[in-house]
Amino acid sequence: MKKFTLTVFCILAGCIFFLSGIWVYFQKSMDKVDLGEGEYAASYQKHYLMISNNKDTLMWQSVYQSASETAKEADAYVELLSPEQMKNYTQEDCLRIGIASHVDGIILEADGSKAEQKLIEEAAREGIPVVTILTDDSACRRISFVGLNSYEMGSAYTDQIAGMLNEKGTTQILFLSTSSSKTQETNLVYYQVKKELESRKKTDQSVNLSEYCVDSSADFDTEEFVRDMFVNEESLPDVLVCMDEVVTECVYQALVDYNQVGNVKVIGYYYSDVILNAIDKGILSSTIAMDMDEVGKYSVNALEEYLSLGHSNGYYSVNQHVITKDNTDEYRTEGEK
Repeated sequence: MKKFTLTVFCILAGCIFFLSGIWVYFQKSMDKVDLGEGEYAASYQKHYLMISNNKDTLMWQSVYQSASETAKEADAYVELLSPEQMKNYTQEDCLRIGIASHVDGIILEADGSKAEQKLIEEAAREGIPVVTILTDDSACRRISFVGLNSYEMGSAYTDQIAGMLNEKGTTQILFLSTSSSKTQETNLVYYQVKKELESRKKTDQSVNLSEYCVDSSADFDTEEFVRDMFVNEESLPDVLVCMDEVVTECVYQALVDYNQVGNVKVIGYYYSDVILNAIDKGILSSTIAMDMDEVGKYSVNALEEYLSLGHSNGYYSVNQHVITKDNTDEYRTEGEK
């Protein structure tokens, strides 16, 4: 009788253990993010949302690809959402979607608005960590910022500009950005260049440094401004420093269209096959690019660190690269090499 009772007890215990295992597995499966169908279906334990206003630029594509690859290693999925793909939606609306969807983390380029700060505060209350990239907003409750080191970036620009100064007299230098690329970080780069050039110029040299921000809220505003600047040749500087990928390509096209190649020395921002070709042809002197792969990687690392430890490094500094004729092949896509 005792043996029979013990046998029944062991069987019941085994059944309970087996059913408990199935229940735990089922619960974990329900918690995962399911993506795709059929043989390409995939599931992930965490769901991160990346918000971008310029998702179609090569720069943002590099950020997203790197973030996605890093996230996969941590059993996470990164979804890219952009206001431009949804009519009448704003960046704040995208943030609201992320909060309402209870994503595990949000990555975005901050715009510093009060509305955005309130939404980041709301995300923090909901337990959703937010990482800002490229543009910071230290007044909000973001857990980390991933972006450029303004001192190092300023020094990189200064190294390029110093070799373009007129041997004697004044060199007119214009920093050109757009309302979407003009940030506190780019302001710091500008002032770093101004400071370094003053100390590095020779006795017979003087520098007139200025900056202009194009309102890029409407389509073709940047192209129109660049065109007008080249049409009115008196407004052309000796050295033009582009602080935006779109500005760089617009300036390149204007140099060719208005036969100003060689009359204006141009330093670009970031790179595309168009920009790399322009450097190879000697139309652009060089371009300076932040390491967008590091931006994507570090943004996911910050979220992972916070979710596992409850805190994160508050600032991740990424490297920058100076691209000249000597190394353009290193940055080309496989089809262009």
